[in-house]
Amino acid sequence: MSSTTKKKNKPSLIIQHNTIDQKSNRVVESNTKSEKEKKQDTSTSTTTTTDLSTTTTTTSTNIQQLQEAVIEETGEISSLSLFQKAYRYLGDWIYLTNFNFFCNLLRYGPIPKHIGVIMDGNRRFARKLHIETSEGHKLGFTKMLDLCQWGLALGVEIISVYAFSIENFKRPKQEVEYLMDLANKKFEEMISKTHKLQKMGIRIRVVGDLSYIPEKTKSILARAVLATQHNTRALLNVCMSYTSHNEMLHSMNTISNAVKDNVLLPEDINQELFEKCLYIPDDLDILVRTSGEYRLSDFMLWQTCFSGTNFLNVLWPDFSSFHFFYIIFLYQSNYQEIQKQRKKHLIDDNLKQEQIDRVKAFQNKLEQQHQEFLQEWANKHFD
Repeated sequence: MSSTTKKKNKPSLIIQHNTIDQKSNRVVESNTKSEKEKKQDTSTSTTTTTDLSTTTTTTSTNIQQLQEAVIEETGEISSLSLFQKAYRYLGDWIYLTNFNFFCNLLRYGPIPKHIGVIMDGNRRFARKLHIETSEGHKLGFTKMLDLCQWGLALGVEIISVYAFSIENFKRPKQEVEYLMDLANKKFEEMISKTHKLQKMGIRIRVVGDLSYIPEKTKSILARAVLATQHNTRALLNVCMSYTSHNEMLHSMNTISNAVKDNVLLPEDINQELFEKCLYIPDDLDILVRTSGEYRLSDFMLWQTCFSGTNFLNVLWPDFSSFHFFYIIFLYQSNYQEIQKQRKKHLIDDNLKQEQIDRVKAFQNKLEQQHQEFLQEWANKHFD
């Protein structure tokens, strides 16, 4: 009995370079709203289109979640004058209405399944505003959460972000320690708000060579991954202690060890198996790098074969929802050409049933080992 699986060959594909001028758009500021006012805003969003009722309802639900995320309750608004409150509410309403409009407009075209982002420019942003570098990194982390909200509202299934490269460990010790402490605090916040992540359906995965990561950070990351592992609506891959070369080496070593242990046979090895052993097996649809730099910095080199690549001249903390809409529009404009290139390089792998069974058993073993690793580190506690 045999099974035929179509796979992509991995040739080089001409990468499309797109730039956009640096532009900082307003971010919805924190304020409090009554439940009645939130419902009114949501009701306004749902009336944007009339001929796409299903799409509009879905988008409006996402916008309501976006509202809850970006308009957090604080005590600051109580000190504002009536005019200031009205001005802030009006600005929020205009922003969310425009966001809803662009979401519905882009839904007429194909939506990318997987977006990868090289989040570059935190330190330069801090220097530009004459603030501490640590503040730039904090704002960069907040922007990552904003990106998740925007992707969720539009229906993007996977977002992979380049949070920390193995090469970044060569930075000054004080900065590296601060970034690890920042990761500890932010992921602990995520764990404390697990119910919100479950409501939104976001699953978190941390990928990379975690042997470089401090033990306390590793434990916190493991708890965050386990807390969201059953969410299925969207996936956030956080690449920590990662490079693409390390990822490919890891895949080859994993397969080599399996052959040595007689778990796999040499004839079981093919492109599909290699991809399944990568930290991130899913091909990218869009790759984005901010800050105006024109290089990939060893990020997801294998997965970018058929992706549209955009280099934006905007620092990461300045990246806005309208930059996000821009890259989606570019993807839709080039969608047919991207798919044409993918179809050109499909190959057939004729696998026997016994090979399929061996590979499946091998994958199950890897998943079990990964779960044991997460459980082991999640159960460790540090002061």
